[in-house]
Amino acid sequence: MKFIVSFSLFLVAVSASEAFVTTTGRGGARTSFVVPKSQQQQQPGVTNQNNLFFVRGGARYESTTRPTDSSSSSEVSASVVRGGGSDAVTNNNIVQSLTSNPLTKAIFSSTLFVFTDLIIKAIFKTKGISFPSSLAGCCFLATTLLSTPFHETLYRVLSPGAKLMQKFMMIFLVPNLIILPLCGGAYSATEVAKIMTIIFGGFLFSLLSTCYSVMAVSKIFGTNTGSGDDTTATTTETAAVSSHATASTTPKPKPFSDELTYGSRAVAAASGIAAIAANTVSGSTSTLTSPLLAFSMLAATVHNFAFGARQSKKFIKVSHPLVTCTTLSWVWAYLLGSATGGTFFSMLRGYRVGGGISLATSGAGDFLSFVLGPAVVSLGVSIYERRVLIKKNYKEVLTATGVSCVGGLFGTALAVRILGLASAELRLSMLPRNITSALAVAIADILGANKSLAVAIAIVTGLIGANFGATLLDLFGIKDPVVRGLGIGSAAHGLGAAAFVEEPEAFPFAAISMALTAICGTLFVSIPAVKALAIKIALGALA
Repeated sequence: MKFIVSFSLFLVAVSASEAFVTTTGRGGARTSFVVPKSQQQQQPGVTNQNNLFFVRGGARYESTTRPTDSSSSSEVSASVVRGGGSDAVTNNNIVQSLTSNPLTKAIFSSTLFVFTDLIIKAIFKTKGISFPSSLAGCCFLATTLLSTPFHETLYRVLSPGAKLMQKFMMIFLVPNLIILPLCGGAYSATEVAKIMTIIFGGFLFSLLSTCYSVMAVSKIFGTNTGSGDDTTATTTETAAVSSHATASTTPKPKPFSDELTYGSRAVAAASGIAAIAANTVSGSTSTLTSPLLAFSMLAATVHNFAFGARQSKKFIKVSHPLVTCTTLSWVWAYLLGSATGGTFFSMLRGYRVGGGISLATSGAGDFLSFVLGPAVVSLGVSIYERRVLIKKNYKEVLTATGVSCVGGLFGTALAVRILGLASAELRLSMLPRNITSALAVAIADILGANKSLAVAIAIVTGLIGANFGATLLDLFGIKDPVVRGLGIGSAAHGLGAAAFVEEPEAFPFAAISMALTAICGTLFVSIPAVKALAIKIALGALA
């Protein structure tokens, strides 16, 4: 219960800064625009948005249909005129204001994701089920949204929290990178060369095998995948086109607000100074030092990612926000460790201690890693949002998903064995290389691999796709937007998909492929026979 309270406070702080910017226009965190009626589809209650883990160098756009009926404003005016005449009217206005407030909606629906993950996790633990509870929650949510008669109402309830979760999902992955130095074992130049060969070669293999397989299926069934009609099936996907057009005529706002960026910086500094003071006064006996250090590192992590995401496109191309965040967090950990009588490595060990969540003993990474589960659950909303595109292009989507899951797993297992990577841990950590980082953690856990290594390898793969994916597709003459999107999403997951936001016809398919490859890939590895075969191929004599 203590954790639920602290988590809710975290959501309040984060959401409040973003919601404040939304309503006042300060900081430029969000841009809204109206979709003309001619572009609207028969999907009432759907907010137009493009949910992705991170959009390189720019904005997150939303498109909403604004009502033309003026009855609402007239009713408000009437209430104002009658103001003071009825407490019931005043209370009703307060309730209406709360229920329509973006902050309230985001906190409420985010909490639903948290409770869903906690309940399923508790059930799985009781029943002794080893399957990732967060993925089960994602599948349950997607199935519910796709099958229930009140799916539109449920979507409206869950959408604000899903947007918040997915906007910050990359931050929830940072702990795996920050504690990477604790993994130990320096690799030789030869070993590093082998690793990079597998990562780049594996990316190219997944990209081309998926693209050519999709092209073959399209040719066999006579599907015209390049049709513009197919890529604008819902207003959700239309938002990508509209936002692109809007962005070309207006300056791109920052992806994170000034309030969040500078506020988290101030909190990190203040709590860090307080930790140093507590340690100076009470020494090692102080019970406040560790919680204050954890709070300082938590605020610093949020700030460092927001700071990295707000930089120019040129800077981000050289240093992705994940890299910037990790590097700055290492610097802050070193400074705090030195000032409190600790070391850099002692700070990293305290950053994520594992075990249950406790306000007194848990590190910043424990809180962030915990929220990763609910964030994975929220991916079910993304599947629902793109249901029309998936249905209209199911042959191509299923082909891309199947080829990327099977080829990515067993192709990588064969490659690590042929090149002879030194350790079993490293070989297994390479297997989820083309799975989005949030579920690469789950696959690493299933295989018994190192989670931090698995996330680092997946992120490097995504960065390669983000920087070279479009160029390689052009080089091989692959122009079809559906094929390009499915290919990059299956080979370079969220980071690669985000780079294709400038290709509005390809981007929705990249997002679809990224999500389905991650979900189906994790389900595939969860099959005992598949898991055993992949481990056997990868390890060989090391098994």
